[in-house]
Amino acid sequence: MILGQALLAILGILHAVAAYFYFSKERHAARWSTAWLVLTALALWQLPVRPLASALTFGAVIAAWTWWWGSIPALAARNWVPEDARQATATLAGAHLIVHNLRNFTWHAARDFVPCWEQRSYDLANLIAVDLFVCTWGDPRIAHLIVSFVFSDTVPLAFSIETRRETSEKWSILAGLMKAYELVMIAADERDVIRVRTNVRHERVRRYRVLSTPTMRQRMLIRYIEELNEVAAHPRFYNTLYRNCTTEVVRLLRETGLPVPLDWRLLVSGYVPEYLYQYRLIATDQPFAQVQPAADIGALARAADADPAFSRLIRGERGAT
Repeated sequence: MILGQALLAILGILHAVAAYFYFSKERHAARWSTAWLVLTALALWQLPVRPLASALTFGAVIAAWTWWWGSIPALAARNWVPEDARQATATLAGAHLIVHNLRNFTWHAARDFVPCWEQRSYDLANLIAVDLFVCTWGDPRIAHLIVSFVFSDTVPLAFSIETRRETSEKWSILAGLMKAYELVMIAADERDVIRVRTNVRHERVRRYRVLSTPTMRQRMLIRYIEELNEVAAHPRFYNTLYRNCTTEVVRLLRETGLPVPLDWRLLVSGYVPEYLYQYRLIATDQPFAQVQPAADIGALARAADADPAFSRLIRGERGAT
């Protein structure tokens, strides 16, 4: 009986939490959460008296709610914040790649920017490298990953997988578990997606060169392009635990054939650089204690600021891009 009561209480509280975070955007959070808590309390009260009827009734409500919850669709059309207003798409014909709705905002402050959406062309034959940017703030165990494809004849093409927030929403880790946010896959210029983190939000950003062959690099980019179009055609929800900027990057890299073993550090993204080093996915010719501080691009990014050669300068290079 005690075990049954504990299980019932856990289920009721979990559904109350889910209801709160999902309905918060519609201002019905308190009502739905209260309803679940009242239902749970009644079931716990009646369970010792009418165990079978209470369990069946509560189970039926849980089943109906779970079915409805699973049927909630992610949507492409909402009142998005300006930086998430467009989902990028791309077309690929042979080695010629065209990216539509590429973001190239000029950021002056966190909420002060000049919007700019562009169409850009790339030649896969000129793809020469893949870089991984690891961005941390506050707790160093929490990081955001950005993958950038480097070309010999033009500026890099960066991809950032993020929550797609509405104008009324603020970020919450718990809400990210409860279908509160859609997912957006941003294709961007590094002067936008990297500079905003180094120079505007003042995050710590490190750059690591991913070890890859020409064939592997092209396969990685093609897989990213496929995913870009899939997200545009079939919107999906972001999830803090299993569909985020780290798990999605790992999935895409694994699907291209890159050896990415399962590891607890993939769930604690601040440790991803150490993981990459251990499995030789980045250069290991120096001790990791030297590799990590050398990867910090903060000073280079602040010095480059709005320079058109930003991407070259943060890599310690000189000259026009």
